[in-house]
Amino acid sequence: MNGPRTLVVMGSQTQGLLLKLLLEERGVETVCVEGIEPALAEIAGTPQDLLIVEGELAGPTGLAELRARTDAAVIVLGRGPGESDPSDPKAVVETACALIERRSAPPTAPEIFRRARILIVDDSATYREFLRAELEQEGCTVTAARNADEAVAALAGGALDCVILDLVMPGTSGTQLCERFDRFRRQRGLFFQIVILTSQDDEEQLMISLNAGADDFVGKGQTMDVLKIRLMALLRRKYFVEDHLIRLPRVAPSA
Repeated sequence: MNGPRTLVVMGSQTQGLLLKLLLEERGVETVCVEGIEPALAEIAGTPQDLLIVEGELAGPTGLAELRARTDAAVIVLGRGPGESDPSDPKAVVETACALIERRSAPPTAPEIFRRARILIVDDSATYREFLRAELEQEGCTVTAARNADEAVAALAGGALDCVILDLVMPGTSGTQLCERFDRFRRQRGLFFQIVILTSQDDEEQLMISLNAGADDFVGKGQTMDVLKIRLMALLRRKYFVEDHLIRLPRVAPSA
């Protein structure tokens, strides 16, 4: 089963197995454990979409530790404010499925941009700051570099989602820099996207740029809306791979 994953943390094995049965009837892969330590071990080994935790069993400290170890949604079972009634397992399952559905819905453009960490590489201070302002207005976190050395230093810091690279750079071509960035991410197993931004918007330059490792190519003559929508499409694909595909179990090589 490769659907959404839920971890049930309850002291009662019977109640835990009942929730597991009801959830798996709805297509939700479910594992039950009876304490915080096995729950933490399960989280460390397998990413989860949702935790259903008995509040009294976990206590405030246990709940805080579970939340610190995962970005999964959490349903707390108990009688307090904001908690779900453990005596109504069908209602708990309905709440769980609704949460999972919301989390698996396609992200909106604002959600994608708020998550984005972008490096702009352009020797023109005017255009660099124009791009920064436009992208920060969308909610992106933006770093700017004037040349290849500053760009490589920014990349070495990690945690970037996309590089927007001007094709014409002093001392090196954007194509050469693109090749360098592509080698950098391959050698380090990184997954940032590379977008070439240029006034040389023709088919030959498009082919050269894509062969150099660029993921997209946008002419400066295009509107800012075109750049943003293509950037959003690249980021959406990147986040999908990071959030979903990399969680699939690896198939062991055949003997």
